[in-house]
Amino acid sequence: MPAGPLPRLLRAVSPRSLRVRLMGVVLASLALPLLGALYLFDQQLDDRLDAAREQVVHLAADGVERQRDLIGEARNLLGVLSLVPAIRDATFESTDACVGTLAPMPRQHRWTTGVWLAEADGRLICDTSGPGGGINLREREYFQRVLDTRAAVVSDFIIGKRSLRPLIIVAAPILRDGRVWRVIGVAVDLAWLTDLVKVLKQPDARVLVLDRNGVIVARQPDPEGWLNRNVSDLPYVQRMLKEGAGTLDSPSADGRPRLWAFRHSAETSTIFAVGVPTEPILREARRDLLQGLGLLAVAALVSVAALWALLRASVLRWVWELAGAAKRIGAGGVGTVIEADRAPHEFQLVAHAFNDMSRRLQQREQDLRGAMEEARAGSRAKEEFLATMSHEIRTPMNGVIGFAEMLLETPLTAEQRRYASQVREAGRSLLTVINDVLDLSKLEAGRLDLVSVPFRLDDLADRCVAIVRLTAEQKGLELQTAIASTARGFVMGDPDRVRQILLNLLGNAVKFTDRGSVRLTVKATDDGQGGRRCTFTVTDTGIGIAEERRHDLFQRFTQLERGRGGTGLGLAICHRLVELMGGEIGVESRPGSGSSFWFTLPLQPAGAAVLQAESAAPSLSEPGSPGARVLLAEDLAMNRDLAVAMLTRAGHHVDSVEDGAAAVAAVQETPYDLVLMDVQMPVMDGLEATRRIRALPGPTGRIPILALSAGVLAVEVERCLQAGMNAHLAKPLDKGKLLAAIAHWAAPAEDGPGLETDRPAGPRQIVHT
Repeated sequence: MPAGPLPRLLRAVSPRSLRVRLMGVVLASLALPLLGALYLFDQQLDDRLDAAREQVVHLAADGVERQRDLIGEARNLLGVLSLVPAIRDATFESTDACVGTLAPMPRQHRWTTGVWLAEADGRLICDTSGPGGGINLREREYFQRVLDTRAAVVSDFIIGKRSLRPLIIVAAPILRDGRVWRVIGVAVDLAWLTDLVKVLKQPDARVLVLDRNGVIVARQPDPEGWLNRNVSDLPYVQRMLKEGAGTLDSPSADGRPRLWAFRHSAETSTIFAVGVPTEPILREARRDLLQGLGLLAVAALVSVAALWALLRASVLRWVWELAGAAKRIGAGGVGTVIEADRAPHEFQLVAHAFNDMSRRLQQREQDLRGAMEEARAGSRAKEEFLATMSHEIRTPMNGVIGFAEMLLETPLTAEQRRYASQVREAGRSLLTVINDVLDLSKLEAGRLDLVSVPFRLDDLADRCVAIVRLTAEQKGLELQTAIASTARGFVMGDPDRVRQILLNLLGNAVKFTDRGSVRLTVKATDDGQGGRRCTFTVTDTGIGIAEERRHDLFQRFTQLERGRGGTGLGLAICHRLVELMGGEIGVESRPGSGSSFWFTLPLQPAGAAVLQAESAAPSLSEPGSPGARVLLAEDLAMNRDLAVAMLTRAGHHVDSVEDGAAAVAAVQETPYDLVLMDVQMPVMDGLEATRRIRALPGPTGRIPILALSAGVLAVEVERCLQAGMNAHLAKPLDKGKLLAAIAHWAAPAEDGPGLETDRPAGPRQIVHT
């Protein structure tokens, strides 16, 4: 299926793309001009900031100097006016001459708002606006200093009583006979600060005058109306008050960043500061940077476009050709070749190597196909051999073990019972060998399927211990169990495989321990990732294992002591089962001091819904009502006699036939509660017989059919279920499992010909001719 546009685009811009890498080289070549542009931007920004800094420093110094000049000019004006008779001789009754002299002063000297004349007691005689009008200046601090020093003084910034504007008052005494007779003063206006703002040409520039306490006594412009506001809590104001002169870059009271220059004025004990906003400077520098980057971007785009076209025409075409050929080979087109006669020389070399590789791959594929077919044939032969051998051995073992168990249920002498028990145990040992070989074969072939069902971990451990307890007690061993509280309850996993591992380890511990004890410990812990791991430990006081032999324990056909029996497959199977379930297995041992085998499995707690389903599921071991009518289809007389004996002793009524065709005829003639069907029989096998029974109409087609088979491989069991059988019972037959299965599946009719009174008194064999 062809890739969509988005995946193709993602591949085209991948860092591994040749196009991207070559274009990266081009872009990298533009890195130097880019770095140069950035360096130039940084230098231009520094130059602009330095120029702005020099400007505000100059204006701050110019403002202090201008203020000093105005104060000097004011003193000169007062000296001249104090000599004018119209002013010196003015009285409260005759102020016209005084007013006429002072009135033109604001027009003649723009830096002043007015000149005034007052008596030594502070009463205002006249000023530029007219007679005194009852105003008294005696409470003014500068007025008192004139009286005390009898010399000209400069006031702090004050608010004029008539103009209500910030002013500096320069006052001088008029002496007569060595004492202060009158005081004359001139008000210096701060309107000239506006001229400094105009010089800056910045609408957000600020000229600021602060007194020694941090109070704003003058501010141009002052859109917020902060005149007379104490701003000593602001960091940049604190620095100005502390240092007296210098520059700083800091946000102002209105929040806008500004570059400030400030100087202290000794005449008025004030700080004169000029600030310009830095945002326009940065904005202008960024504009220049963007223009330069834009030119670089245009150059980069032109270079990349040219490179792209060149790559597409001379390089990428052949790269795509190689990629397409490789994909065809990956899709199975072995033997694909590339025609690269018109390609550049370098690509011709690559194409020739590619074509040679393709031909070799084609030959190897042919060789591999032949080897694979041989391996598959060998695997099929091995599976068929194992299935045949298992079937052929299990079939007679069914009679050996079954009749030995039946014999042990009859009255016997002690010697006869011992002989019969040895026959049964020998059969079970042989069955164990067969099961181990089949399990190992399935594990090596990767065909052993695990299930995940809920089961009680503590119950499973107790039952495993109960199975080996009799053997342990016969040897005089103490069998101990310790199950932690965290390991109790239902978990999800494969109980049969966990049981198989535990029984193998417990059986080995009992087998190799002659005195002392065997202990099973089960605990559960969190794995730190939200899961839970269960640890099983089997500890014994047996013969122990030498260190040099431990690494061979989990290998096939490894035995510590041949005299103690076993196939040497048990631990190998345990090792592979534990790994298959995602766990670990190990051993700790010292010769003569016993061994400790352990394994861990990730068994998660079962959910509530699963537990309810588990508790509601029917159990195959629950007792049923005896007396079911059973049809047995079995071709071997020995196995037929064994099954009939087991069932009749349990109270069931059994009819037997020798092949599947007879079984199909029998179920149509007689109503049965259940059919026990052998799989391999003459005339008609059990699978075909089951399919024909299921095709019958009415209840007969729904009769439960249980497979009795020596075939235990998963594929054989699945074949039985697909044919329509309800369950599978493996040979050799286990009497308990057989009776439990009949109790579960058999459902005797409550009326009709299947009633107890209509059933024959004993088993019978039905022969169809």
